[in-house]
Amino acid sequence: MNHPLRDWLEFAGLTAAAWLVRQLSFRTLRTLADVIGSVVYWCDPRGRLTALQNLESAFPGKFSPARKRWIARGSYRNFARTMLELFWAPNLTEEFVREHIVFEGWDRDPCAGSPTKSVINCCMHFSNFEWISLIGAYSITRGPVIAQNFKNKFLGPIFNQLRASTGSTVIPQERAMLKMLKHLKSGGKFGMLIDLNIDPRQGAVPITTFGGLMASVTPAHVALAQRTGAVIAPFECHPLPDGRYRMIQHAPIECPPEADPAELAQKCWDALEPGIHAHPECWLWPYKHWRYKPRENHERYPAYANFLVRFDELLASHGHAGA
Repeated sequence: MNHPLRDWLEFAGLTAAAWLVRQLSFRTLRTLADVIGSVVYWCDPRGRLTALQNLESAFPGKFSPARKRWIARGSYRNFARTMLELFWAPNLTEEFVREHIVFEGWDRDPCAGSPTKSVINCCMHFSNFEWISLIGAYSITRGPVIAQNFKNKFLGPIFNQLRASTGSTVIPQERAMLKMLKHLKSGGKFGMLIDLNIDPRQGAVPITTFGGLMASVTPAHVALAQRTGAVIAPFECHPLPDGRYRMIQHAPIECPPEADPAELAQKCWDALEPGIHAHPECWLWPYKHWRYKPRENHERYPAYANFLVRFDELLASHGHAGA
């Protein structure tokens, strides 16, 4: 059901907020994010409960209740900082990037000396994931960004403009996979998030996370790589104490057509999960990462996880029966 007045108010509020954030100095954003994130943490009981359940499932018995609350609150703060810095992104310049970004692993050439080889940069909702593509315009190449669909149609153009502020091209979400396929076949590069939980009926593959939690995730990045000959380069962004970021490029992953997509998706996850262990407060814990649980060995899963026959079938089809 459409709510024109509410949609317009959301548009007006977001537009004003984006303009206001651009007027602030970069160093003030982190303090502001800590305040906003803390307020939202206490005002969001459902998300807070999900975050705490996720933490206990991922790290059973490792953290005290106080430590889990600190990590969960830090997750809210980190997401608030990510959004504020996305609003601030039109201020980004090449000089700012040189001063505020520390690059690690950039000596690894995912193209293996072939400048026309296509590359899929994969990352998680970890630290400032929004800046990975924005900064990539200065350090790798400008590439397309898939437009996000919102219930409020007025919000999409705002985020599209922000995500394209360093020169990337925004393409509509409709038929995006076909357009990405053509882009990669021409030697292009772009990025994808790989930690979203999807229904097993949507072409998902199972991966093992945190030493035993099975997750149903998208293999889209793997499928595109196998069909185009692209390599997958895992990326992550770590915050530094002085307000800068460390952008890490991991060793590229080759994706031969005959390889098992689930095994390749697992390799991508395994390259990035250690970063969550090192900085758990930087991951998006309020998100329901484990919506489904197997009939057997399900004790570690969060309370919101549900039994699903097709999830058990997915696990069995990939040799995880009784996982």
